[in-house]
Amino acid sequence: MSKTAFRVFTLTVAGLLSACGTATPAAPTAAPTAAPTAASTAAPPLLTAAPVSLDPCALIPSDVASTLAGASFGEGEEGSTQGGGRTCTYGAQTANVFIVVVGQAPDEDTAKAYKAQFLADLEANAQEMAARGLETTELPDFADGAVAASLNLNVGGIAISGGAFGFVKGTIFVGFSDVVKGGAAPSAEALQAEAQSIADQLP
Repeated sequence: MSKTAFRVFTLTVAGLLSACGTATPAAPTAAPTAAPTAASTAAPPLLTAAPVSLDPCALIPSDVASTLAGASFGEGEEGSTQGGGRTCTYGAQTANVFIVVVGQAPDEDTAKAYKAQFLADLEANAQEMAARGLETTELPDFADGAVAASLNLNVGGIAISGGAFGFVKGTIFVGFSDVVKGGAAPSAEALQAEAQSIADQLP
């Protein structure tokens, strides 16, 4: 289920680069040509079979997102993925975009199957992603499995920094990412600490 976090992360990067008027680097998943919004975020098929009652804007409210991102966000823009997940976007169309996504599989077996598929995809594409400035780290002991990602690249003299964290707990997936133009993204430690706080609240 961490596939959703990774896709949200790469789409956020692609949208921010496009909004900045720079060339978008190739990504391992399809990317839009416009800056991301909650409604436009893609989702894998696993988010199609179970309702999601969790509110992503409540899981990470604007003050928490602002602290993590080093920004001053207003209210988040709520939306949904094509597959039925829920999203919350802070700083849309700006140089600092923070996205939260929540999804749920119909049962734990389905969640495990998608997680296994995602990890296999990560392993197969690790070298290619690293060459494009995107590093991923598996954290199998976090909740029921997690993936952290970081991005550092320079496009046309513009520094782009990003960080993302996604985890599974039972049938629930939570992922969030921040991509910053000309600044520093949240540290891996800060992202994991926030993820732990969220995981502690989930059933």
